[in-house]
Amino acid sequence: MESHHLIQEYSALAGLMSQMLSAAQQNNWDNVSEIEVSYLAKVNQIKYLEKSVVLDKTLKSQKLSLIKRILADDEAIRLLIHPWMNQLNKLMQPQQSRAMQTKLNNTYRM
Repeated sequence: MESHHLIQEYSALAGLMSQMLSAAQQNNWDNVSEIEVSYLAKVNQIKYLEKSVVLDKTLKSQKLSLIKRILADDEAIRLLIHPWMNQLNKLMQPQQSRAMQTKLNNTYRM
């Protein structure tokens, strides 16, 4: 019975990842962060269950399928984040360059 519960937890985890992807596609990053809290709590629950549950071949296959779905959604979110992170880096670059120049000037002052 616990083995079916573990698969239900993986299914719930996949559902949370799917919700995060949907929020990311809508550029609702605050919602992504909120869902991520529940996602991480679910990961901890699964880690606990994994210690005591042995899955048969069929349930292992279901688990693998769910993990693949989770990873695919995670990759899709990363692709959505990437342009945003590049934009953030470009915004930070001038500030970092000025800070580095000041540091170098202070270091090599005579």
